[in-house]
Amino acid sequence: MKRTYNLSMKEAAGDIRKKFGSRIRELRKSAGITQEELGEKAELNYKFIGELERGQVNVSLDSIVKISGALEVKIGDLFSKEKISVQKVSVKENNPLAKFSPQDLRLIKKALRLLNRTFSRVSA
Repeated sequence: MKRTYNLSMKEAAGDIRKKFGSRIRELRKSAGITQEELGEKAELNYKFIGELERGQVNVSLDSIVKISGALEVKIGDLFSKEKISVQKVSVKENNPLAKFSPQDLRLIKKALRLLNRTFSRVSA
């Protein structure tokens, strides 16, 4: 049975980056600070903060921790009250997920659920 989904993996990742960046911008503005001030407080380059807010770069766990500390919010709050979820991905031969067996895909899905629960607990 062939499954078809809405977004490619690359599109889904870009969508998540944009949502995450928008949330960072929202929290930064509500804190009344500039990108430069957030960068200083988080010990990150202000240009990186701008790129992050526009969804142009990936973010490391270390940077997430620094940003949450600088904004004085829980890590889970960076991911919004709405869940940022990976939308279903097209399973095609050029898709990086196509090389995984169904068992490996189940393990990947389980790991993503665990990460989601971990971030949900941190924000509670």
